[in-house]
Amino acid sequence: MNREPKFYFQFKPNIYQAAQKPVIVRDVIELSGPLDVAESILDTIIIPAGNNSPVVITAMDIVRIIQSFQPDAQIFLVGEGKTLIEPLDRQSTLKNKIYNWIKLIVSAVLTFIGAGLAIMYFHADVNMEEVHKAIFSLVTGKENSRPYIITIPYSIGIGVGIALFFDVFSIGKKKKNPGPLELELYNYESDVYSYIRDEEEKEKQKKGTG
Repeated sequence: MNREPKFYFQFKPNIYQAAQKPVIVRDVIELSGPLDVAESILDTIIIPAGNNSPVVITAMDIVRIIQSFQPDAQIFLVGEGKTLIEPLDRQSTLKNKIYNWIKLIVSAVLTFIGAGLAIMYFHADVNMEEVHKAIFSLVTGKENSRPYIITIPYSIGIGVGIALFFDVFSIGKKKKNPGPLELELYNYESDVYSYIRDEEEKEKQKKGTG
């Protein structure tokens, strides 16, 4: 009968750790195995305090740590084979927040102007002004060169419709399904995280072969 202990581990996603604190295995993975050995493994320091650059931890790094405690262990990986640890610094975090707010405001203004111009160009192409006049004349039987009763609700409806489509009014609230805007933000953050992780792994491999 095979008596070799079995360990199963899974990486945690999107790990952010204060630069002043060391990173231990517990911060990086979920581990299942013999409790006495597993606790010692989870308390092992994997990155010392003071690290200020992103670090990629691969499955082989975890395997080596487990084998240092239990050489005859059977080790099984569940899910993704690597993860990225990004250090957090309080001062840089504050600066990043201010910078992100500035980017958000500038982006929002530019997007608002661009969207407004696009809508106006579209309305000019299809001659929306004449359409509104025709609708007013059809409904009321009267001619009006400025049918505000149609153009104002129509203009408000465009903004409300876009906001409803992107589920803007529910942002920050707990709900069952994410909206299109939240999905786009999630995909963007996932792509950035994957890019940084892959680039850091390439640098790690270069240093290992250099």
